[in-house]
Amino acid sequence: MKILIAVDGSAYTRKALDYLVANRAMFVDGHQLVVVHVCTGVSSNVARHLSKELVSNYYAEESAKVLDPVKALLAEKGVSNYTIDSRHGHAAEEILKACAEAHAELIVLGTHGHGIFGRALMGSIATKVISETDTTVLLVQ
Repeated sequence: MKILIAVDGSAYTRKALDYLVANRAMFVDGHQLVVVHVCTGVSSNVARHLSKELVSNYYAEESAKVLDPVKALLAEKGVSNYTIDSRHGHAAEEILKACAEAHAELIVLGTHGHGIFGRALMGSIATKVISETDTTVLLVQ
C-alpha cells in the first residue's frame, strides 16, 4: 500500500511522523511512504520579475528546511521505504494531486485539533483534503 504523508515542518507533522513510526507494523513495514511537502507558490506578479533559477533555488531552499529534518528522522528510525515529492502551490490542492499521481491508499495529516468548528478543529488544509478525496485520511493530533 502507498501511504502519503504531508509534511510542513510543524510540530503537528512531527506528531504524525512519530505516530507512523510508533505503529510501523501497521503503517511503515511492507508499505511505501510518499512524503509530500508543498511550498507556498511565488505569485506570478513577483515571479515574472525574477529569474527561473532564483525561483527554483527559493523552492529548493524552502523545501530543504522542511524535508532535511524529516529525512534525518526517518533515517534515525530506520525507515528507508519512502520517496519525496516536493511541490509548490496551494497545499490542499497539491496534496490531492500528489495522492492521485501516487495512487496512494491512505493520506496522513497532522492537525492541531483545537477549536469548536470544523475548520478550527482540523485546519483548512485538512478540511479541504477530506472533503475532496475518496482516499482514506488519517488525522493525527
